[in-house]
Formats: sequence, C-alpha cells, structure tokens
Amino acid sequence: MKTNRLITALAMAGASSAALAAPPIEFSGYFRAGVGVNTAGGNQVCFGLANADTKYRLGNECDYVIEPTFDAKLAEYEGSAWHVRVMPSVYKAWDAGSAQNASNGPDALTTRFGQIYAYGQNISQLANGRVWAGRRFYNRLQTGINDQFLENNDGNGAGVEDMDLGIGKLSIAFMMDPNNDAYNNRASLPIRMTGIKTVPNGELSIYVTPSKQLKTEDQTGVNPPPADQPKGIAVGVYQKLSGTILGGDTLFGVKGDKFGDLKNTRVVFQQGANFGATAVDFITEYRIRKNTGNTGNKWFTIGARADTHLSGPFRFLAELGHDQVKPDGGGAKQNLTKGTLAVAASAGKEAGSRPTVRLFVTHAIWNDAVRTAGAGGLSSTNARQVFGDKKSGTSVGVQAESWW
Repeated sequence: MKTNRLITALAMAGASSAALAAPPIEFSGYFRAGVGVNTAGGNQVCFGLANADTKYRLGNECDYVIEPTFDAKLAEYEGSAWHVRVMPSVYKAWDAGSAQNASNGPDALTTRFGQIYAYGQNISQLANGRVWAGRRFYNRLQTGINDQFLENNDGNGAGVEDMDLGIGKLSIAFMMDPNNDAYNNRASLPIRMTGIKTVPNGELSIYVTPSKQLKTEDQTGVNPPPADQPKGIAVGVYQKLSGTILGGDTLFGVKGDKFGDLKNTRVVFQQGANFGATAVDFITEYRIRKNTGNTGNKWFTIGARADTHLSGPFRFLAELGHDQVKPDGGGAKQNLTKGTLAVAASAGKEAGSRPTVRLFVTHAIWNDAVRTAGAGGLSSTNARQVFGDKKSGTSVGVQAESWW
C-alpha cells in the first residue's frame, strides 16, 4: 500500500510539473466556408474580370479556407520574449474541381504550413524590435471589401522587424519563394518604414522591395537551363488617417513596380465610416499597366459596402462594385458590375463581429467585350462554363466566416 501511494504521489507530482512547465499558447485564426448555387444550375460561381487586380468579396468567394494559428511563448531573456508560431492551413477553390484534380476527385484539398517561424521581440539591442526566421506571411497590407494585397512578400526568409528609430519603425528582410526549384529561385529584400508621424492622427508608411533571380544550371541534366528573369523593384507610399474624414479610417496610397518591360503604377483610396447602426466601406483605385507591344491595360474600380445592424444578431449588408479594363492598342473596354444583398446573423452588434453566417444573392452584369474575350474576360472558369454565352449571371448561397 505504501508503495502504491508513493507511485501515485510521484505520478501526480510529475503531471503537475508538466502542466506548470507547459508554455503559454495563444490560439487565433481565420476561416470561411459555405454553399451556393447558380441560377442556371450547379454550384455557386464568382464574378470578376481576368485583367482586374481584384474582385468584390461579399457573396463572391468560391472557396474554403481555414488557417488556425498557434503561438507559443517559450522563453524570456533580458526583457525580450521568444516565440514559435505555427499555422497549418487548408484551402480549396471551387474552380479546382474534378477536371483539375482528376486523380484526387473534386474533394481534394490543398494543405500546407502557411507559417512556421521563430521570433524574439522587444529586443533592446534592436531598438525594441524583433528578429525572426522561417516561413511566414510578411508585409501584408490589405484592403477590405475587395481583399487586395497592396503589399505582400510571403515566403521563406529572415529579418529584423519594427525597430523603433524615433521617426518610425524600420523592418528589413530577405525573402525567397518556397515553391521554386533549388537551381532557380527568386530573392527579394523588402524594406519598410512604418509609423512615420505626418499629420495629426496620421501615419505614413514606405515600402521598397528590390528583387532578382538566383539561378544555375541543373547539373543532373534533367531540366533545361532556367530562362533569364529581369530584376524587379517596387515602391509603395501609404498615408493612413484616423478620425479625420467622416470620423473613420482613411487609406491613400501610390505604388509603382517594374519587372523588366512590365510596369505598373497605381493610386488607391479607401474610406471607412460609421453612421449610427450602419458601417460603410468605400474604395476606388486606378492602375496603369505598361508592357511591350501594346499588351498592357488600364484598370479602374469603384465600390462600396454598407453593413447595418437590424436587431439582436441580425444584420443587412449591401455591396456594389464596378470594374473597367481598357486594353492598350485600341481594344474594346471591358465592364463588369457586381452587386450583392445579404442578411446575416453575427455574434455581436458591430460590423466586424464574428462568427457570422450570411444568406446572400449576388448578381453581375458585363458587356459584350467581356463575353467574347474567353479566358481574357471573366476571371472564373466556372463562370465562363455556366454564363459564358450570356452577359449576366446570379448566384445564391450561404457563407460562414470568422476570425479569432
């Protein structure tokens, strides 16, 4: 009996010590999933232009995404904290059906580790910044209703981040594409300065990203020598304001990027505001793409979303967006207008309350230049398959979304 009691006591002590020693873990993430049909028959389809840089999101996302994120604090040293962050993810585009995944069937999912990296933060020798290495989402500057990444340098890399220099916070990283071959990759050196005080309630951010190819010949002789790629450079300047216009948040940005003969120049403006129970988000953008042989185009977009609390968990949402693409060389202008009406049940009164479940109807109309352009018209394969001979289309569905 004494031996059994001793063993039991030791086991309980060991379990207690293990529990005390376990690192604190923060759990966060994002997901969306749903179901829908199109009025011609079959699955929901989504509407956008192939040569536009974005599409308007509400009732217009034909995919499943889940990105659970685990962040463990493992150590502290001289006031700094040291973490490991891991984000497995699952993704499936509705366009990736049985035709694209014949061997796996239409239920095939793309799984990966979207992020897995270690970092130390609040390091006094780095001006209270952080050091990191691994695979991560990096430099993501995102708009809302059209889900555009004005800046994005996701990949494998390492760097120092958010070093407080007084006038702003400096970040420098070395990034590479995790999906390229060992003998042919591309490296970038994203540099950003954020938090530059310019006007009351305003901050300026500057992003500079040079890039170049890293390559050699495949010494096994299996693959031909990689084709040469030009150097690249991108520069973006963004001014944010808080509470200045309509009491909401404002983003004004200009960006230019060059990749060989291909040049893009864009101006973007986004404004959020609240009018009682209604939250409004407005965005407009103009982009000029220049390339050799009159193969560029000009793209203009304008759109807005209104999100109104009704009663209890229920909300009403309306979104309208218009895209126009004018090809160089005198081709016909392509126009597409997409509108969505939705009712939602959400876990709160605010527009950003999550989880939320939305019942929506989405209708899009486009001109004859889109209809006759084939793959250069509607961006979605499913939309072309169902509505390719028409100039309008409709989807009805239910979508759940949450972040935490």
